[in-house]
Amino acid sequence: MKPRPLALIAGAVFALSFFLPAYSGSTGFKCFLFCWGLLCDFQGQSNGEPFAWLYYSAFVPTNLLFAATFALGLATPRFFHARLLLTVAAFLHVLSWLALNASEESLLTLEPGYFAWLLAYLLLFASLVLENKKKSAA
Repeated sequence: MKPRPLALIAGAVFALSFFLPAYSGSTGFKCFLFCWGLLCDFQGQSNGEPFAWLYYSAFVPTNLLFAATFALGLATPRFFHARLLLTVAAFLHVLSWLALNASEESLLTLEPGYFAWLLAYLLLFASLVLENKKKSAA
């Protein structure tokens, strides 16, 4: 199967986002580790707030979903609709972080790594749409 350039760019941007500062001086990887810690410790870091625990810890499967959807997309054209639906859901979850930080002073805490992370999901979605257009045209 021929590699899709846009999907490869999405994967590269996603990987890069883990090394860039993403939120309040923390790299994307540090943010991922924070969310991983919440996922593993329900009562600890979220102060027992179930919504906060659920929201932040959900970024772990969201990131894993990107990796799985990316790898599956490179390996096979099968499961297109499932990959598309999961990518849209993951993109909306990542986009929600921007909405939660929409106030002027909170927006200043978002750094290039977050926007690269968001762009990676958008590029993955675009690559899926282009894949489907090429398949439909054939």
